[in-house]
Amino acid sequence: MIDFRYHVVSIVAVFLALTVGLVIGSSYLSKVAYDELNNQLSSLRGQNQALHGTQSELDNQVRDRDSLIAALGPDAVAGKLAGHSVAVVMLPGADGSSGDALAALLGKAGAQVTGEVTLKSALLDPGQATKLAATGAKLPAAERGGEQLPSPSPSATAGTPAPVVAMADIAGAVVHRIPANSSGIGEQKITDQASQDVLTAYSNAGFVDVKAAGVASADLVVVLAPPAPSSGSAGNDAADALYLGFLKDLTGGGRSLGAVLAGPASSAASPGLLAAALKDSWVSKNVSTADTADQPSGRIITVFALAEAAGGKTGHYGLTGTADGPLPDLH
Repeated sequence: MIDFRYHVVSIVAVFLALTVGLVIGSSYLSKVAYDELNNQLSSLRGQNQALHGTQSELDNQVRDRDSLIAALGPDAVAGKLAGHSVAVVMLPGADGSSGDALAALLGKAGAQVTGEVTLKSALLDPGQATKLAATGAKLPAAERGGEQLPSPSPSATAGTPAPVVAMADIAGAVVHRIPANSSGIGEQKITDQASQDVLTAYSNAGFVDVKAAGVASADLVVVLAPPAPSSGSAGNDAADALYLGFLKDLTGGGRSLGAVLAGPASSAASPGLLAAALKDSWVSKNVSTADTADQPSGRIITVFALAEAAGGKTGHYGLTGTADGPLPDLH
């Protein structure tokens, strides 16, 4: 007969065997799992290094391509804007270096660049509205237009918000080619001095920065848009409405021969300003657009679009796939 001690020893032996088996088994499996994870890590590290190498190669190719395009740019645009004067306006947040590079290329295209005007964010600051209105109110009627314009400037309308008044004043100072009067006698312009007085007033008040080139009168204008708001953030409808109104002031009533709204690729997609311009029925028909303007290729596109605008045509160009095509046909 099997006694109780035998049962106890048997049970202890079984549990001891299970424990030993678990220890040995887990050690083996841990090594297998470790080896597998180590192999996967080595594989991912190799893939990551390969991708970094590919990215570096592509970055070098893009840099070399941009260098080539930049070198060929002056020859590509030579003479396209001969006989024209062009103003460059940068909206708040636009890249100043892109404006400088574009102004240089416009000169290579034969244009006389009248200056670069940078609009400051203070124009949109509600806390600056009183100061902005006071600045506009000090301008003489003749400098705002008065009898020199064939019809009153939009800025003269009573009750108009101060930013709208200011932007209309700046538009009239930047490009002030006025069509022939009702008698058909020539082309009228407000004086360069009056234009400079307007820009100086808003500059001294801290609302604009001006790089003047000695002559104020321009018959064409390029407006540089800022990048689109970051992903997930809402667009600024009030700012967009003000900027679109500014474009209308620049081109409406024949004040200029034409205008191009140019900006980085991000601005061509909502909530970017170029995308907003394309959605506005009046602006899209009367103001050309050019995306990727922060790149050498985009600056060339901008010059071609401006040359087309000088001929009375409007189009939307660039490399984002949201445009009519990369370039207008100027032949």
